Amino acid sequence: MKSAPVPPALRYHSRKGALARRLLARRGAVLARLPAQARDDLALVHETRSRTALLMADTAALHLVACARAASVLDGAMAEAGVLMGGSARLIAAAKGATPLHLFDVFETLQGRDASGTALGAHFGGVHGTLAAVENLLSPFAGVSLHPGIFPHSAAGLEGLRFSFVHLDLDLPEGTRAALEFFHPRLVPGGILLGDDYADPAVRVTFEEFFAEKTETLIALPWSQGMIVKR
Repeated sequence: MKSAPVPPALRYHSRKGALARRLLARRGAVLARLPAQARDDLALVHETRSRTALLMADTAALHLVACARAASVLDGAMAEAGVLMGGSARLIAAAKGATPLHLFDVFETLQGRDASGTALGAHFGGVHGTLAAVENLLSPFAGVSLHPGIFPHSAAGLEGLRFSFVHLDLDLPEGTRAALEFFHPRLVPGGILLGDDYADPAVRVTFEEFFAEKTETLIALPWSQGMIVKR
C-alpha cells in the first residue's frame, strides 16, 4: 500500500526543511515557500535579470512587484527615480496595469567632461544606463515616460501629478531628500513610497529625518528597503 503524499506545508516544516533553514540562517539568508503568484513574480524577476542589470535581491524585487500591483488599483501615476539600466522599472511596468509610469534618471547626462566634479558624477562614474537602451527594454509596455536629467529638475512640468506608487533608488542622501520632498506631498491616500539602499546609513538617516514629524509609519524591511503608506 502506497503512503499518502506529504503535503507541501509539512515538507517545508520537516526535519530536512528545518536543517536547511538553520544553514541558511547562519549565512544571513532565509528559506521561504512561495505561493503561485509569487512564483510567477519570481520568474519575471529572473527573466528581467536575463535582459538587463537588476541590482537588488530577489526578496526586494518580489516586494517591489507586490507593491506596484497593490497600488495599481489606486488613482494616480507611478514613478521611479533612479532607473539605471531599467531592471526595476521593468518589474514595475509589468505589474502596473494601465497606470502611467514616469521614470527619472540622469542616463548619459553625467558623462560630460565636467561630470567627475559633481557629487553624482563622482559617485556613479561610468556606471549608467542609456536612454535608448532603457526605452528599448520597456518598449513592450504602454504608458511609460522617461525623463532624463538631474532630479528634481527633470520633473519640471509634472508638479500637478498625483502618485499611487513611487520607487526611489537614488543612492545619495541629497537626491533622496529632494525626491521625498517632491513625491510625498503628491502621494494619494493609500499610496506606497518604497526606498532602496535603506541599509546605507546616510540614506536611512535621510528617511528618518524626513518622516520624523510625519504621520506615516516608516517601515525598515529586512532586505534593505524602507517603506511608507500615505495616510
